[in-house]
Amino acid sequence: MGSVISSIQSVAGVVRTLIGVLSSLNAKYGALLKRIGASPGLPRPKPTSPYWLDDPPFPGLVDIEDDVPAAADVVIIGSGIAGASSAKSILELTSHLKAPPRVVVLEARQLCSGATGRNGGHIKTTPHEVYGTLKKTLGKERAVEIARFQMRHLDLLVQLGDKYPLGEARRVETVDLFLERDDWEGAAKEVAELRGLMRDLDVEIWEGDEAREKFGVNELVKGAISYPAGALWPFRLITSVWKDLLDTYPNLSVSTNTPVEEVTARSASSSTAAFSHPYQVKHTKGTVRARHVLHATNGFAAQLVPGLKGSLTGALAHMSAQKPGRDFPQSDASGAAAAAAGRSWSIIYSPGFDYITQRPSPDGRGDLMVGGGFFRSKEQGLDQVGVWDDARVDAFPLMHILGCMPAVFEPNWGTGGGLIRAWTGILGFTGDLMPLVGRVPEGNSDNSNDKKEEEEEEEEEEEEEEGSPETQLARPGQWVAAGFCGEGMAWAWLCGTAVGIMICGREEEDLDEALGRPKGKLGAWFPGELRVSNDRLKRAKLRHLVDVLV
Repeated sequence: MGSVISSIQSVAGVVRTLIGVLSSLNAKYGALLKRIGASPGLPRPKPTSPYWLDDPPFPGLVDIEDDVPAAADVVIIGSGIAGASSAKSILELTSHLKAPPRVVVLEARQLCSGATGRNGGHIKTTPHEVYGTLKKTLGKERAVEIARFQMRHLDLLVQLGDKYPLGEARRVETVDLFLERDDWEGAAKEVAELRGLMRDLDVEIWEGDEAREKFGVNELVKGAISYPAGALWPFRLITSVWKDLLDTYPNLSVSTNTPVEEVTARSASSSTAAFSHPYQVKHTKGTVRARHVLHATNGFAAQLVPGLKGSLTGALAHMSAQKPGRDFPQSDASGAAAAAAGRSWSIIYSPGFDYITQRPSPDGRGDLMVGGGFFRSKEQGLDQVGVWDDARVDAFPLMHILGCMPAVFEPNWGTGGGLIRAWTGILGFTGDLMPLVGRVPEGNSDNSNDKKEEEEEEEEEEEEEEGSPETQLARPGQWVAAGFCGEGMAWAWLCGTAVGIMICGREEEDLDEALGRPKGKLGAWFPGELRVSNDRLKRAKLRHLVDVLV
């Protein structure tokens, strides 16, 4: 009898434990759903300090605060890579006009201090992974084209690096190190399938023993895949672009430490001014009237465009700068071709991965930039989603990224390595794992602001006094280039370039090639699947993310 009672008690204990686990999971998922539907808020005023922002090459630009005019043709919110590339396109494509458009850039914190100044500096597209993920929803041919679009960023960013060498943009051999054989075999199958569709695919597959000999890793690595990629100092590259634009175009102004609090559509019932400049951009120092407003704030875009809620959310990512151990294999040991830190790494496991680049160094001992550990948080990644607080560092992800490289390279690691700096940044995720680019559909800004007739008349008088040049731009609108899904260096530059062309109303023109901009019509190189529309926002709902991943 006692054993029966004991068994019943044991079963009851298991049931209670299961109920407790399920209840906890339900509470966690409920909290997650609430967070991803919430407003991001403004960027935190005192975020963690990234390694990349040390010793800025243009100190005068860090906290540049140009006067914000009362009216502008284009207001760009955000000064990262998407904001810079869109500004570059707009300014270059309108430079021939007698009265080129006035472009104003508003940044909540210091110049380029958001995601662009906080990421790993990895220009990496994993073509077989992109293909394997997107073929489920878009079909094989379109998945290949989107992979090619991402892959174009390597050449373009390296070309920019040639003009702006402070950005350290360079080509590397990237190596995916797989800790599970099943994951490696699955990736190898995707490579084999993609080779049948992409004849120029440059990917090598390495068995475990080959990988260990070639890359100096230990028995934890079950296989590897290598292919071309790039690395850069993103903050220095993009601030170099801004410096060049500001020196070249007097119709550009940038104001940092100027958070935007609200964007509202002005009623056009009685004001010609509202027709020409229909948006009011309220910032902490005043208000600027605008013909076009571009939201280039990645994971924060839903703060000012409420219609993006539920399709775009923020997520917390951890980064670090580390010294390699004394025995770590020199990534540039092969000679001159790799004299600028010639390798990068990703450590692949289920679920998740870590990513590593190395700074150039004459002795091959450059600092390692190590990020990842997303699913190693206290709640296995759930507590990292729907988060916009880059003023915090979580212990568990940090512990993981501090140990990932020694774990797979020991005994080829040795003493002397260690943490230099740890920080966080905010990713922007969509439910279909693709950026949102283009004109925001009417009704999704949801920020109408009917003004009293006498207020509009007053504004019209002000505008008549100030004057507004005729510019050849598209019809007024709000635009977005955001949601780069943790792969900003392989999405953001060309997405910003594309939206800049759209704002100029030159989508159907056969444009000449320019630095950082492909030649031809926009549709020849920009995937239509990235465009924002009401249908696209439905497909990008975050609840659909599981359909993409399963």
